[in-house]
Amino acid sequence: MTEGERWARDRLAELERAGFAPRAIADFLMASQRRANETRRERPDLARQARRWTAVGAAAYAFTSPPRKPALAAWAAVALMLDWHLGMVETEDGEPRPLGPADAATLARAWFIPLAARAPTPALIAAAAATDVLDGRLARASAPTRAGRDLEGAVDAAFAAAAVTGLVRQHRLGRAAAAAEAGRLAAGFAYSASTYFREARAPDRALAQAARASTPIRAAGLIAAAAGHRRSADALVWAGALAGAAAWTTVQG
Repeated sequence: MTEGERWARDRLAELERAGFAPRAIADFLMASQRRANETRRERPDLARQARRWTAVGAAAYAFTSPPRKPALAAWAAVALMLDWHLGMVETEDGEPRPLGPADAATLARAWFIPLAARAPTPALIAAAAATDVLDGRLARASAPTRAGRDLEGAVDAAFAAAAVTGLVRQHRLGRAAAAAEAGRLAAGFAYSASTYFREARAPDRALAQAARASTPIRAAGLIAAAAGHRRSADALVWAGALAGAAAWTTVQG
């Protein structure tokens, strides 16, 4: 484990021993903020790079259709998440490095989230799917960061949830198919949260990535829904959600 992973493990273990009491949660958040402040002071170039990247993302919303305030608020949350996790911008063996192309692809997908929740289009969903494929290839071509490794799944789940919400709101995706995908996402979130906060360790990578093989099916379903092909979309989203759940169960077993 890297020094940062050991720090996180110890703080999470303390939080679990305290029974997640309000005071313990406050202490955990304060300790996390202090560590983020220390990382910012120790790695000013990385902090400036993160600020530049998030500033570019905020400015890019000027070229989207209004309303823009919800999108900017969501991007502010992404910027805060990145700032708090600057210590994770290192290789898996703990070597500090700047944000790289794979991290940019993951952040691009996060940038799409508020747009998908408001008005998912085939082009938008296809672009998000392309960044998903791209960041995997970029990560394999270079030394990936722990931030990209551990936060990519959260970004993927948030985008899927946003797209499903937007499509249901537009009556382009059936509620039953949406519920199947929401159930899959909720199960993954529950597993990850339980592993982090109850066991003070990262989720098993084989389990966390078990559903990736069915991602193209779910992406095709979301694109079909955005294009107005509801019957095909429902069938594909159902198939993708069930295939993902089956893969997760197989790996777990």
